[in-house]
Amino acid sequence: MIGLAGCGGGDSGGTDTLPGDDYPDIDEWLTESDIGGSAGNYDGELLDAREQDTVTVDVGAEGNGGNFAFEPPGVVVSTGTEVRWSWTGEGNPHNVEALPEEQLDKSDYEFSSGEAEGGSGVKFTYTMDEAGIALYHCEPHFADGMKGGVAVE
Repeated sequence: MIGLAGCGGGDSGGTDTLPGDDYPDIDEWLTESDIGGSAGNYDGELLDAREQDTVTVDVGAEGNGGNFAFEPPGVVVSTGTEVRWSWTGEGNPHNVEALPEEQLDKSDYEFSSGEAEGGSGVKFTYTMDEAGIALYHCEPHFADGMKGGVAVE
């Protein structure tokens, strides 16, 4: 489920998307298989959430041979948007890590939710306060392709 502030949530059907080709660093990160696996649930489109104050990314969504995906895998937001990663309780344990040296050295953001945790009540939030990109992954499921990206405009 994709949760957007001011929207009812639900799947991304009918939700605006942008071509991944417009964001080549995120597109490369999500399709790269030499550094972690490729994100199997990435279809070449990024969710357009530039008009939202808050975006929720599900952690442990279906993908990559189990519940080893972020949903949506890629999103475009405006500066000042709060991104909330919310654990589904599936495929545990998970974490969220943006570590540029592990992500093609192209991530403008560095953050971590800490050690991998399980459960459905776990949440991690980060406010995207500057234009750039955040490439991130789940450490325990990195090789499976549990990767995500946020473009901040």
